[in-house]
Amino acid sequence: EIEKHYICLCYGIPLRKSYNMEAYLFKDSKKSIVYISDEFKKGYSKILTSYQVIDTNKSKKLSLLNVTLHTGKTHQIRAHLAHIGLPILGDGKYGSYEINKRFGAYTQLLCSYSLKFNFSGENGILDYLNGKEIKLKEMPFEQSL
Repeated sequence: EIEKHYICLCYGIPLRKSYNMEAYLFKDSKKSIVYISDEFKKGYSKILTSYQVIDTNKSKKLSLLNVTLHTGKTHQIRAHLAHIGLPILGDGKYGSYEINKRFGAYTQLLCSYSLKFNFSGENGILDYLNGKEIKLKEMPFEQSL
């Protein structure tokens, strides 16, 4: 009931301008990491993530993506994008140390920029948010391409 949108800068050029991704995620709490599989396995949960390409820089192999979470699992965006070959710049866990170092990216270039509240029923003290959107005034990372 809460629509979440993110913007991120990834290493790699997507094959599609927009894509609805489906996979399965396993959270290893002891190692504080998640694993992604294209096929269901015991203990894995289904995840849905979509993206739209905002812009690309082919010479640098960078893409600016608008990402929407349809399920909200730990590290879902980071792990799912890395799984399809588009690691987020600055991501030390699911990205590439060498690529991050090359671009001087030492923090993940991933930011939630919009929340929309679409409650279908009563939500008590949060009811005043129904139908509202909270959005950043300026989009981050656009000048990083």
